This record gives sequence, structure tokens and C-alpha cells, in this order.
Amino acid sequence: MNSIKLLSRTKQDGSTKSLISKEKIPGILYGKNTNDEKITIDLNTISSLSKNKSFFSQIIPIELNGKKENVLTKEIQYHPVTDNIIHIDFMRVQENTIVTVEVPIDFLNREKSPGIKLGGVLNIVRRVVELRCNATKIPGILEFDLIRSEIGDSIKISNINLPDGVKPTITDRDFVIATLVPPTVEAEPEKTDSEEESEETEDTSDDKKTETTESKTESPENKTDNKKN
Repeated sequence: MNSIKLLSRTKQDGSTKSLISKEKIPGILYGKNTNDEKITIDLNTISSLSKNKSFFSQIIPIELNGKKENVLTKEIQYHPVTDNIIHIDFMRVQENTIVTVEVPIDFLNREKSPGIKLGGVLNIVRRVVELRCNATKIPGILEFDLIRSEIGDSIKISNINLPDGVKPTITDRDFVIATLVPPTVEAEPEKTDSEEESEETEDTSDDKKTETTESKTESPENKTDNKKN
């Protein structure tokens, strides 16, 4: 990746609102044993970078005041109404920097999974996993291949291949990432009391109709007796 150019922010740059109107996003650059620096970044640049789902786990080379550094995105703030980016925090990364990052998970070969072919549903419990590692070893994305996954399978963190030196922050259990569950069957809706009463009324009405028809039907013997009389 080419270096992303950042600019130092001063009082002469105006307010946050003024910067955003010029399509410049304010931010902070910080790191261990270094001074915090107020910066700005071009809106189009940061918007393009943020569309990458590994954005928060990706080392970004930057250039500030002629000096090149590596940084990690730590936080992005969005406008509560427009959802536009309004502020960003970068952390300086050095070779010995240990970081905690959230890395997204990608599930491969969904269409080829035997369980999904039978109608199973992939129930994703965690879309990202929090990892702790050296900043130079951050995996851009974690992957799990569903090529042999059957209905009833449970995918756990132990089933994910992690690079050497990369550990999940949850260490006390083999936590679940996703499960492959049976297809959902919609249960027949329960009848309401009014529907049951309606059916009972219809049954009673049919019985009365039958009784009335039977009472009006005379037997052949009765007809003969009537003629003789």
C-alpha cells in the first residue's frame, strides 16, 4: 500500500465543522513514548480505506511532515444523523508494539458445504475475533472453509488457523465462532379462542341441519299408511 498523506492540524485550520466542509477529517495520531499530534486526512482517502473489512486490523503506512510511519486505526467517529466520518484516531506502530485488534472472519465455500446444500443455516455467533499479537503479525482476516461442514457442526476458535504468536484475548475456553443448524420449520399457527368457537358453531349448525332433514324424511311405511287412511 502506498503511504497515506496526513497533514498537521493547527488553530488556523478552523473548527471541526469548517474542516469537514472542506472534506478534511480531523484526527489524532498517538503512540507509546511519543507526543500526540492533531492531524487531518482527506475525506475521500479515509472513506475508501474504511470500506475494507480488515480496516481496523491493517497496518497503514502514512507520511506526516515528511516522516514516514506505520499506524493502526483505533477508532472512527460517525455523525449520528448523516453517518459520515467526522473524526479518526491512529496509533503509531513499531516493531515491538503489542496490540489488541478485532479481526473479521470469512467463511469460504458456503455454496459447496454439504450441510448448507441440505438446507442448513450458518448461524454466525462472532463476526470478528479479538486477538492480541505483535503489530507486525496482525492477520488481515481469519478464514474457515465450510467445504466439509455438516448440519450440527460447531465451529470453534480452535478450528481457526492462527499465525504464530497470535492469540485470542479469550483464553479460558474454546469459544464458538459459528454453528451449522438444521433448516427452520415454521410451526402451524395456534388457533385463537374465537376461531375454535367458530368451528364449534359450524359443527353444531351442521348437526342441526342433519336432524332437520331426517325429521322431514318419511319412511315408505308411513307413506303407505297415510294413503290407506
